[in-house]
Amino acid sequence: MPPYMQIPHYHLSKLPATTKVALTGFSLATFAAILFSALGVYGERTGFETRRVQANFVGDERVAQETGEAMKEMVAEKPKRHLYDIVHPHSFMMPLIYFVLTHMMEMSYARRGVKMGLYVAGFLSMTVVTFSPLLISWRIGAAPLLTASVIVMSGVFAIMTLVPPFQMWFMTSPRS
Repeated sequence: MPPYMQIPHYHLSKLPATTKVALTGFSLATFAAILFSALGVYGERTGFETRRVQANFVGDERVAQETGEAMKEMVAEKPKRHLYDIVHPHSFMMPLIYFVLTHMMEMSYARRGVKMGLYVAGFLSMTVVTFSPLLISWRIGAAPLLTASVIVMSGVFAIMTLVPPFQMWFMTSPRS
């Protein structure tokens, strides 16, 4: 039985120092990756603007053709193979990160409903983020869904990344 399923609850603060350091390193590296991916990569490429999200995947010519609005910058359309190359590694790696974060969160103190909300929102947003390059290439009107999902996923993953180390190092018992 995993430690977080034991009664009484096995808390992260009870872990050995070496495990705490390792999990904290994982959490901080994951948090840095979240910031870099959301702000650095996605933010730089799209500016969190629908037209730029569309152009990022289907090119400025198709955006102008389908919306009637010309883009200020030229962006080449990504071929299907390139879109598959984006989706393929994400479809394997993001669920693994999600799995680790949910397990760490299970060892943290939070209400069951809060955890369930985080897990469902994280899963749904992660799935949309993973497959949205293909969805947007099929129907460019789906672009706002990607920005919303990036924001939700980044926020949920950040919470699940930061709560466990905080409780691991600074809490010893649940709050009343």
